[in-house]
Amino acid sequence: MRILKLRRPARGLGIAALAAALLTVVMAPPALAHPQLMESTPAKGASAESVTEVALVFNEKINVAKVVVTDATGKAFQAGEAERSGTTVTQKLTGALPAGTYTIAYRVVGQDGHPLENDDLTFTAAGGAAPAPSAGGVGAAEQTGPAATADEQPLKIDQEQAAADEESGSGAVLWVLIIVGLLIGVGIGLGIVFRAKRKHQAATGSE
Repeated sequence: MRILKLRRPARGLGIAALAAALLTVVMAPPALAHPQLMESTPAKGASAESVTEVALVFNEKINVAKVVVTDATGKAFQAGEAERSGTTVTQKLTGALPAGTYTIAYRVVGQDGHPLENDDLTFTAAGGAAPAPSAGGVGAAEQTGPAATADEQPLKIDQEQAAADEESGSGAVLWVLIIVGLLIGVGIGLGIVFRAKRKHQAATGSE
């Protein structure tokens, strides 16, 4: 009878210990969880076209994020601060990346305050579409006036037009100078005549 009485309390202690252990296991993951990168866009090692932003998805909500995107020479292409939305971190770029290999370096802090940083996420950009050539020939984009719409040698036409305008302007200035000179000459002549007339009148009156 005593043996049975001793076994019952021991069995109760074992059940209590097992329950405590299970409770510890259930509560441990949230306390010990750390942020981990689940996927990225572009993906690691992938080749993509017209890349204007990068996105990182983690296994938990991110409270702090810093993302840097650089090319093989170390030139940075991120624009502004990284944007956080739950488990996703998005980093805008300065524009469509030129063709080349790029590295995404990031440092994030999860809900538990544990930081995670990495700089080995690389991808290849095929580059954006090349700008279409302007119509109207070489130099037409910078021209104005009739030559801007000409099909042949627009730059030469603009130069000839400018030279003609300059010549016409010079001719007008020359004519103005000639007229002014004539008026000055006439004025001087009238002054001489008037002075001679006064002297003649004075001499006649004195006689």
